[in-house]
Amino acid sequence: MEKKTDYAKFSDAVKSAFGDGNDLIRMDFDVAGRSASVFFIDGVIDKELCELNIFSPLKALSSLAYPYIDRLNAATRPTTAIKLNYSPEEAAQTVADGDIVLIIDGGEGAFVFSERKYPTRGIQEPPVSNVLRGPREGFVEDFKANCVMIRRRLRTPRLRFLNFKVGRLTNTVVSVAYISGVADKKIVDEICRRIKSIDIDGIVESSYVAAFLEDGGQSLFDRVGTSEKPDIVCAKMLEGRAAVIVDGSPVVLTLPFILLEHLQASEDYYVKSFRATLIRTIRIMALLIAVLLPASYVALQEFQYQMFPLKFLVTIMNSVYGIPLTPMFEMLLVLLIFEILSEASVRMPRYVGMALSVVGAIVLGETAVKAGLLSTPTILIISVSTIGLYCVPDEVNTGSVLRLIFVAVAGVLGLFGIILGGVILTAHLVDLRSYGTSYIAPFAPALPGDWNDAVFKAGVTELYERPYSIPTKNRKRLKRCGIRFPIKYIRGSSRYSRSFLR
Repeated sequence: MEKKTDYAKFSDAVKSAFGDGNDLIRMDFDVAGRSASVFFIDGVIDKELCELNIFSPLKALSSLAYPYIDRLNAATRPTTAIKLNYSPEEAAQTVADGDIVLIIDGGEGAFVFSERKYPTRGIQEPPVSNVLRGPREGFVEDFKANCVMIRRRLRTPRLRFLNFKVGRLTNTVVSVAYISGVADKKIVDEICRRIKSIDIDGIVESSYVAAFLEDGGQSLFDRVGTSEKPDIVCAKMLEGRAAVIVDGSPVVLTLPFILLEHLQASEDYYVKSFRATLIRTIRIMALLIAVLLPASYVALQEFQYQMFPLKFLVTIMNSVYGIPLTPMFEMLLVLLIFEILSEASVRMPRYVGMALSVVGAIVLGETAVKAGLLSTPTILIISVSTIGLYCVPDEVNTGSVLRLIFVAVAGVLGLFGIILGGVILTAHLVDLRSYGTSYIAPFAPALPGDWNDAVFKAGVTELYERPYSIPTKNRKRLKRCGIRFPIKYIRGSSRYSRSFLR
């Protein structure tokens, strides 16, 4: 039996769903002698394309037989297939999503055309992921563009995108991307289950989703990977991880996640292995110095000053003479001042922020030393610590809090407090998990097969298997062909020639 739409009732219901909103556009006209209405949101569709492919063919249509959808498919030229909505509520939500809804008197429902054209930011290099060598494009706020950038690098039918709508008011599209046969399906299913269980009024950025995807309770450390570069996300997916793309956010999430990923950079895989190994070692040392140097200085100055070399001790005594604050409170004060300067320089306009950094770091510091409020070694140590912290940008937030905690503990318990804090921190890191993966793998548990891409970086031709830290259905990454090409130099009459013999 044919089910026909009550045109007037259906159209009024869609209109009333938006109330007195001014951005809803309603166009009334006739299609083959039947009353029709088109609904769309102003500014989110390509009007020229719609007029050419949809509106003009509809107005020129001379006959219309049931079912209407077959005739409309033949008469119009939409870029995507026409869909049907059978209720006014569903049609109103479709309009809110940015599509076009056509209602024809006597039709089998509301016909949906998709010709979206959102104003978006152009693809450019991410501001916090600059590289000297390698791809420079980064994700943007457009969901489709981000999916295309991943698809362009992973040109395989095994690449999957599972889409969900999250948020009662925002209806934000959240997509789980993975490579079938490489990613562990159990992990993918668990990620999808958690996304579907999110019941919140709105999702405006990927950080909202990350909060629901983290394992365990509260922690200073991120347990969900983030990236603004498609090449990094694709490389992680090739290792067996899943990516979570959130519409409206230029940051893509990756799972499972381990701490070692924050010490790696995409450029490590585009340069020689010995250079990558050196850079990773420097990053680890910089992070340790950033967190422990201020605390160690406070502990030695307050409790174990005899461990300072004699000449350095004399210099410190001359510098701290007359300082009204204890070493711990002096260090905490300088840390607080540096945090204020850092926050102000980020929030202020770019060029004003640069000037503020210079004034704060040089003028303010020098004035505080001359006034006898702060000592020179303290400012020097905090400066070195802050520079070391920004060698690992992804750990800036965690490192800033950790060095405050270690300074406070060192001011009370000395070196014993630093050692105790280190033991507690290590135990906490060992206890953390990300979808069954140890947070500090491949060191705890020890996975020697992954050490060639940990601190030490082996060449691409030596990475035969995917990391054992990440669960995967396909461990093999590089085929061992067993071919060698020894080089023999044959001396000619005027030059050396090179012959490659198998």
